Amino acid sequence: MSVKVIALVTFNEDQSRALAAYLDATGPLLESAGAKIVQQFTVKEVLVGKRPARKIIIAEYPNREAVDMVFQSEAYKNIIPLRDIAFSDYHISVVSGNETENATGNDIVGQTKFPEH
Repeated sequence: MSVKVIALVTFNEDQSRALAAYLDATGPLLESAGAKIVQQFTVKEVLVGKRPARKIIIAEYPNREAVDMVFQSEAYKNIIPLRDIAFSDYHISVVSGNETENATGNDIVGQTKFPEH
């Protein structure tokens, strides 16, 4: 079963070389795990609260083992210092496929159906 991973990130604008090096290193990691970037968004406006990040990136991995293969690899661990230079905010999470369920499995928005994209 495929796994979606969401990244909430803000690039350090004055660290374009570090960002380029980080992306050059992570591209092959994603490819070797069979992962792909499926959507990217730029946060344009915050309606309530603080902006969580400037970019939202959604990646799809073939399974949870592929996620762990990337984030627990020595290659990834070796670029963490570069990541910390390239980004001022960097948050990665595995997300579920049914965002309307709470921890007990009950649908928290009733019978509302969200459109699929």
